[in-house]
Amino acid sequence: MVEVLTYHDRPTFSLAGSTDDWLAHDHDVSAPVFLFAYPSHTSTDPHRSRWSIAWPVGGPTLAQMVAWRHVHADAYDNEAGLETDPPRYVYAGAITKTAGPGTVLAKRFLLDHMDLSTRKRIEELAAETPLSLLDGESSSDDADGQGWIRELLDRMVSSAIISSATRDHVVEQASSAFHTPHSPLILGLCE
Repeated sequence: MVEVLTYHDRPTFSLAGSTDDWLAHDHDVSAPVFLFAYPSHTSTDPHRSRWSIAWPVGGPTLAQMVAWRHVHADAYDNEAGLETDPPRYVYAGAITKTAGPGTVLAKRFLLDHMDLSTRKRIEELAAETPLSLLDGESSSDDADGQGWIRELLDRMVSSAIISSATRDHVVEQASSAFHTPHSPLILGLCE
């Protein structure tokens, strides 16, 4: 069972601006938007990869984009700084991060090149997507928040941001991104 926490009703939650623009601003230029599949940092099971939707940010050209804007549900950490078991998820907005080991090890599946207003719409859709068990048939989706990303991709199709063929193609690729168990070295790098 997965417990879901939400920040949607907090009065301080806002999509008007990013608190991490100091790191890398999302400029009004076309940028590639990807579905990322990360090796799990908690399991050697190749089907338990984490997913996010991400795009490079930080400059007006791809060469100047030094960080990544990520949209994903985060596993809630308990008071000891450890993920809870079973996982609990929160979404408090997109986050900008530099490319650490997890980003480097992620497999990327292109959704499309999108302008800033479309990327902002993805963030709005993410804020509207409920954090709930969206795919009760597959425990691997629930265990790593893939169901939430799948629902967000469905909403992107409904909003004509991507086609259903694109969604189906990247989901199929991401679902089989890691065919072999993750090594302990990979698990350590993703922490």
